[in-house]
Amino acid sequence: MNNTALRMESSHTGTICILSIGGRIDSGNAADLLDRLNGLLWSGEKTILIDFKEVLYLTSAAFRVLLVATDEAERNAARVALCGLVGQVRELFEMGGLLEAFTVHGSRDDALAKL
Repeated sequence: MNNTALRMESSHTGTICILSIGGRIDSGNAADLLDRLNGLLWSGEKTILIDFKEVLYLTSAAFRVLLVATDEAERNAARVALCGLVGQVRELFEMGGLLEAFTVHGSRDDALAKL
């Protein structure tokens, strides 16, 4: 398997659904991420934590998915939070001025303590 391919795995800690993602998120696979997030929301998840710790790179398509998913969460009385933004991925959020657009936690443990 290509280590840059998008990988997604969900788990639960209490009532929080954690979606761990890895690899690269671009226009070729961003719809897969949106489908996964929408599926979680439509199944009734109320708190989704997306862990970016293993994401290597993302494009504007990923930011669009996150914005759309956050809006969908709000319509469903749910919330989406992010954690694990490090290195180049965090820089892309900073350059795009998007850190303020999302609930961002430094680490998974920090997020779980606050959500």
